[in-house]
Amino acid sequence: MAQQKKWVAPPIHSFPPFFTRQPTSDTWERQKELWGEVILSYCQAHSGSLKLDVAVSLLDDLVARGGAEWLNAKSKQRCLVWWRKPEEWAALIHGWANVAGQSICTVFELIHGDTTESEAFHGMDDTALKKVLEVLVRQGKGQIFYGSSDSDMGFKFAL
Repeated sequence: MAQQKKWVAPPIHSFPPFFTRQPTSDTWERQKELWGEVILSYCQAHSGSLKLDVAVSLLDDLVARGGAEWLNAKSKQRCLVWWRKPEEWAALIHGWANVAGQSICTVFELIHGDTTESEAFHGMDDTALKKVLEVLVRQGKGQIFYGSSDSDMGFKFAL
């Protein structure tokens, strides 16, 4: 039996925005190319493929263990994978706000702002960030302000 090669994720794999669809078409095209390379190199190292029903089953198991959640449980078309628990993300974001003295900001600023560029949550999926902000609300550490659209959504930290 042939021995499997050890797969090593490329450096782009540790860049958080890699996991969020990028808004500009050129960047999105490059992101798709990079994802293709990651998938191909993984399959090369593991000599195989993954059928959709197996992928869904694996994600179902990850959901059951608290490492992911289906955003549409019936169709299972989109899944958030929590490589950090939402509570851990909430602690990171609240810690950043305390250190930065940031009492209010928009969701856009948290995800794309200059002041968050060095933070692990910079580039986070907006749906995931909103769920994390909901954790902070439940913990009494802030309040969400809804605007006319998602881009207008803001957050006031209780510091």
